[in-house]
Amino acid sequence: MKEPQEKITQKEEGFLDILFNLFRSVKLTIGLLILLAIVSIIGTLIKQNALSSEYIQRYGVDLYNVLNFFNFFDMYHSWWFSAILILLVLNLIACSLRRIQGILSQVFRGPETKVLEDSMVRALPYVEKVRTPAPSEREKEIQSSLKKWLTGPDRIETESSITLYSEKGRFSRLGFPITHLSILIILIGGLLGSLYGFRGFVNILEGETVDQVYLRVKDEEIAKPLDFRVRCDDFSLTYYDLPGRKEKHVKEYTSILTILDNGQEVLKQTIQVNHPFHYKGLAFYQASYGTIHNVSLGVQRKDKKEKTVLEVMEGETAPIPNSNTQIRLLRYVPQVHTFGEGVQVVFFKPNQAPQAVWVFKDFPNLDQQRKDDFVLTLEGITAREYTGLQVTRDPGVWIVWVGSGLMILGLIISFFFSHQRVWAKLPKSSEGEIILAGSTNKNKVAFEKAFGRWVEEVRKNS
Repeated sequence: MKEPQEKITQKEEGFLDILFNLFRSVKLTIGLLILLAIVSIIGTLIKQNALSSEYIQRYGVDLYNVLNFFNFFDMYHSWWFSAILILLVLNLIACSLRRIQGILSQVFRGPETKVLEDSMVRALPYVEKVRTPAPSEREKEIQSSLKKWLTGPDRIETESSITLYSEKGRFSRLGFPITHLSILIILIGGLLGSLYGFRGFVNILEGETVDQVYLRVKDEEIAKPLDFRVRCDDFSLTYYDLPGRKEKHVKEYTSILTILDNGQEVLKQTIQVNHPFHYKGLAFYQASYGTIHNVSLGVQRKDKKEKTVLEVMEGETAPIPNSNTQIRLLRYVPQVHTFGEGVQVVFFKPNQAPQAVWVFKDFPNLDQQRKDDFVLTLEGITAREYTGLQVTRDPGVWIVWVGSGLMILGLIISFFFSHQRVWAKLPKSSEGEIILAGSTNKNKVAFEKAFGRWVEEVRKNS
């Protein structure tokens, strides 16, 4: 037998009420904030986006596998961190909806009635009674005293009394929703940056141009193309002037970069550490620098007299002409023990393990002792400086800035302004009591002093 439609609707509403009550719970807010604080501390202690070998060396294989499974090495882009932020967003929305209707009604509509009822007299925190003859004749006097303190009072007349109502700072009740809104905006900006932003890097040699940056994902460097090109026109180092010391200490390093868009130079700017420049939503930071060496290697077959000179840069691989062998330049060292300048290279031959050898500039015949088809000589070395740039894109950064500005505004309104209300009820009878009442939502000490001065002024003229 089917249940009546009315009962089914009641069950559904009951579940929605339970769900809504869960999300508007202050306990949930506190729990989520504590959880965010804990994982943020963990994210600070655990280096993010490093190499797997570094993590394994530090934590061991077993702990590395556990932390990697839960994505603690890139936690700010993990699904569970985004889920915590989304839950906090929903929680703040639910908490705001719970109070926003009453706050907006107070701010834009004002009180439902401005007459001072007997029930309000019993409920208001500040109430004083002043006995005086002909209370209604003191209306203008009390109006004048209210104008000195608050705004011009409203006058509400009934058959038995006249009520003067005055208030100020009604907008201060907006401090709560503005602060909540700012937190929501900041969280949304953070989510957008986490989901759609990136942080990459690129090294550019002086005089060269690049059209892509590299993103480090676990142990891989993934190229991300740009829709424009970046050229390094110049790179320079400035050293501290330290008299009597031979070693040099770098004071600052700067790069002059040019943006080429559709083949046209559209922007040229000098960047320094902590002074980036921006183009098409990307921020370019001066992050590092270094020197890379271009080496001229002489390659000669033992069975031939001709020598071929290869121009190879550190880290690059070049084929040896007329052979199936490749050679990679690993590194340049200015002083290798007592042999002087040298480079380390690796031979790659089919069906053979890679073979690493050293070649020294001051010992050109040393490589002949090696049993190989090729003899290497170090013909020349050219050093070139490069600038290391960190390239970031964060579409939520301006949203976060807007949220931060709103938060400052909300906190100023919340802490430095208050909604103050006062009533003066004057009976129309020839004798009676003037009832003075007031309330405030914040800064009760200051309000109590001002209310006391107003009461004494009214009593003095009684």
